[in-house]
Amino acid sequence: MTAAASIARFAIVGATTALLWSYPAAAAERNELGATVESVVAFARRLNPTVAAASLDFDAAVHRIGTMGVVADPTLILEAWDVNRQGVGQRRVGFDQEIKLWGKYGLERDIARSDADAAKFQGRATVIELVAQVVAAHGEYNAAYEAIGIATDIRRRYDEILGLLRSRYGTTSVDRQDVIKAEIEAASAEGDLVRRQGELKSAAARLNALIGRPSLAPLAAPTGFRMLKVVGLAQVQTLGRSANPMLALAGAQSSAAAQAKSLTDLNYYPDVNVGAKYVQRPAAESTGEFTLGVKLPLHYDVKDAEQRAAGARLSAAQARNEALRLRIDGQIADAWFGVDALRKVVQIYASRQLPPARSSVENARNGFQAGSSDLSLLFDSERRFRAVQLDLLKLKVELQSKYAELERLAGGSL
Repeated sequence: MTAAASIARFAIVGATTALLWSYPAAAAERNELGATVESVVAFARRLNPTVAAASLDFDAAVHRIGTMGVVADPTLILEAWDVNRQGVGQRRVGFDQEIKLWGKYGLERDIARSDADAAKFQGRATVIELVAQVVAAHGEYNAAYEAIGIATDIRRRYDEILGLLRSRYGTTSVDRQDVIKAEIEAASAEGDLVRRQGELKSAAARLNALIGRPSLAPLAAPTGFRMLKVVGLAQVQTLGRSANPMLALAGAQSSAAAQAKSLTDLNYYPDVNVGAKYVQRPAAESTGEFTLGVKLPLHYDVKDAEQRAAGARLSAAQARNEALRLRIDGQIADAWFGVDALRKVVQIYASRQLPPARSSVENARNGFQAGSSDLSLLFDSERRFRAVQLDLLKLKVELQSKYAELERLAGGSL
């Protein structure tokens, strides 16, 4: 394959990679930015500067292929011989060219291609890492938005309780303590709402920074947490071995090290220099000269050291590749078991803790309105209900983040 064909092939790969990095652009146009995870991921793929830098690194590595495995520029030679008081006896014009043999040019191109592959996989890893961060940040943004809804409902209920107490007792001193207690709880609910609103702004700023927008740029209200697929551990591990870009990067680096080792082995074989000159003689017929030079590989100790160093680098690259594969397998298992446990805990909270806590609030509220239950019991049930709701939100955020980590290790969406 010629150098031009190699560059064309990698240019096509680069265009395809750029398309893969930016393909969800249409999704961002269909969905209002911030409403769904897909909308912010699509925007981040297009505009995040880190993604742009990774794309440019790959572009530079592709163009470097054209600089490798090519014959060096020839040397132009101008000579004047037999120069004395009578003038120049001979003029010689020629060139000298170094030529590498034994397939060295092909190995140099192969190393450059492996480096370009490594840059491509590094860029893909950058994108996948960014997507995982965006997914986790959007989960926090969604949780902060839902927490505001919880705080708003609590404030409304406390205001209703306070209004009921004031209408029931008026300004008399009878049971005034209940009114004071309700005023304190209502003020706390108001403060909690303000704090939740601040957390929403902070989450929006973090999300904007990740997707490449100004921190105060507006975002649409989130529509809920992303639905998560149920996948088996073996399936995710198999996908990770084939699609994880860091593993592919390590493979490309091992390939480059193997090709560099092969190139170093060829240092024992000589290269040649060929030359030709046109000789012009004023008093005789012009002639030509041809030269052939052979570079003698005499410093075998140096070449032995280079070969041993290249072999050590190859063994190190292969060992790192195997260690990374084992580590990613373990990390996938760790993340998968975490996701599996969080799913079960979320289900327990949603089915076994949230309904009783809600019923407890309703019963305490009905009993208080009927005058058969104490105000403290109502506030205690409200606090328990709020704690369960907020704990459930935290668990959902943790589940979204852990699932995003699992997708990152698997090399993409599950």
